[in-house]
Amino acid sequence: MFKLREGLEINDAKDVLTILLLLFAFFLPISISLVQPVAYLAIPVFIYVAWNDRLYRPVWHPVFWPIILFAVFLLVAAVTGPNAWDSVIKSRRILLLTVIFIFPVLFKVNTDDKRSFIITPILFFVAGTSLLGVWDIVRVPWELSRGVSLYDTGNMRDPQLYLVGGSFLLALWIYRPVLLPRWFLYVMIALNSMGMILHFKRGVWLAFMLTAFLICALTRRYRLLIGVLLVVCAVLAFPQTRERLELLKNETLVQTGGRYVLWTQVAPHMIADYPLGTGFRGLEHEDYLSYSRHLQPGLNHLHNNILQVFVDAGWLGGLAWLFWMGMVFISMMRLSRKYHENNAARATVALGCMASFIGLMLNGMVEYNFGNSVIFMTLILLMGLMNTLCYAERQETITG
Repeated sequence: MFKLREGLEINDAKDVLTILLLLFAFFLPISISLVQPVAYLAIPVFIYVAWNDRLYRPVWHPVFWPIILFAVFLLVAAVTGPNAWDSVIKSRRILLLTVIFIFPVLFKVNTDDKRSFIITPILFFVAGTSLLGVWDIVRVPWELSRGVSLYDTGNMRDPQLYLVGGSFLLALWIYRPVLLPRWFLYVMIALNSMGMILHFKRGVWLAFMLTAFLICALTRRYRLLIGVLLVVCAVLAFPQTRERLELLKNETLVQTGGRYVLWTQVAPHMIADYPLGTGFRGLEHEDYLSYSRHLQPGLNHLHNNILQVFVDAGWLGGLAWLFWMGMVFISMMRLSRKYHENNAARATVALGCMASFIGLMLNGMVEYNFGNSVIFMTLILLMGLMNTLCYAERQETITG
């Protein structure tokens, strides 16, 4: 057994790494100032642990080579783009993708399902989103009392965290891998639902509704589906909700600089002008104005993951990103179907991750959420948990 120093074994380093990943999951919904240092600190600890774990090879995971391809093309775009130095510095977030490969080292699962430690990061994450829900339930009325407009109290990031938290909570409610009281699950589901509603983000609402329907259909929980429909009807009963939905027509107006302008006038020309890409955040608002004067003040992205990635990483980087996301989707779908009936812990992780990923990708059709640091790290969490199941499968195949 390798020792860090006399009397201290390598398992102690794994314990430190485990704590860092649990803090990573918990702080994700709470504070970017807390979660980023934890994530970056986990990387050198992981390299040290993996160096001494001769059986572990990141290349075994289905997303390893797609990530390598995307990272290479994005760096090439950064170096050759219009703001090379700035883009290269901002591309440091690529290092965070290492966290995806940390989870399988720590959160191993047994074939007999007697241990459900893999559920722990999920529990820490939904604890964080539930605390965020408590904060929003207090914060939004307070801001309204001070004259802030209802639609100005929300943001793009937090409701997507509630989407992921809600997906995990539905999976926990269905499979019950840990003995949590149902009333406790109901409270957390209510907090996440209220938080999502209070931000009044139509894309997230639609994405979560479709995700919830998918969960109910895959697990044949039709009574749960009725509950989801009742919640949707209740939300639609509020005049503020209907007013928010009516504002969708503004997105098609050229004068308002909505998504229609970005997707039909700006994006095609930018992709054609930068075939190698501009690098991550390689363009500023003024660069976008050169393609259309009908833009929202300060806007520096295209409100769409696919279009923005093709601008940032170029044609090759965009195709690598699609390959990467496709591999994630296929792996999550396969794992969800495989463990649906025979393993509560793995089924919870597979279904929760798949539903969360689909929800984020659906919302990514109207928001550039891949470029948001917190959502980017949330995707890392989902892929890390998925990799844990893939790694467990391979180990079981090897050992026979």
